[in-house]
Amino acid sequence: MINKTTITLLLVMLQLSVYAQQTYRLDLKKSKILWKAKTMGSHYGYILFKEGSLTYSPDDLPKEGTFSINMNSMNSTDQASANDNQRVNKELRSADFFNVPKYPLSTMVVKQMVRIGNSTHFKITGALTIKEMTNTIVFTANIMKKEDSLNITAELKIDRIKWNINHQADKPWNFFSTVKDKITSDEIQISLDLVLNK
Repeated sequence: MINKTTITLLLVMLQLSVYAQQTYRLDLKKSKILWKAKTMGSHYGYILFKEGSLTYSPDDLPKEGTFSINMNSMNSTDQASANDNQRVNKELRSADFFNVPKYPLSTMVVKQMVRIGNSTHFKITGALTIKEMTNTIVFTANIMKKEDSLNITAELKIDRIKWNINHQADKPWNFFSTVKDKITSDEIQISLDLVLNK
């Protein structure tokens, strides 16, 4: 026979399960980072993720998340031939820029997500770590929630100098490297297109 205390306990557990924090996992096949950098002309391409997740609070609002970026997946797509794109990839992955052999992963830890009015736009505050250097970034993202999935899009810019993404980092001064660095814009344009599922 079920007594009143047992019924109350079951109701409380049911309510907690309904309003429990939800976790969404990044769909690695459908999610990517698009990048664009200006030098003598422009280079652009994409980077893929290794993993990622985002949690929703019991009141159904995005709360925090962690994303791991596979720097070995960085690819240029602006050149006419595959060989030329590979040449750009080699340079981007070198010690002159992202030094991927030494730093194969970058991370983004989402610290805060604040809804802007009643819209689907959120102010995102996070810690971006590249080459083991961490800086705070703030940007606006559009989060569309549909049944058991999320689609997140955003446009932002990062200053490469804050992460020592430059020709002169960690090596003696060199005239040609200095000139090459000067003609490269400090801003890297980033477009996020993410899909997450429960």
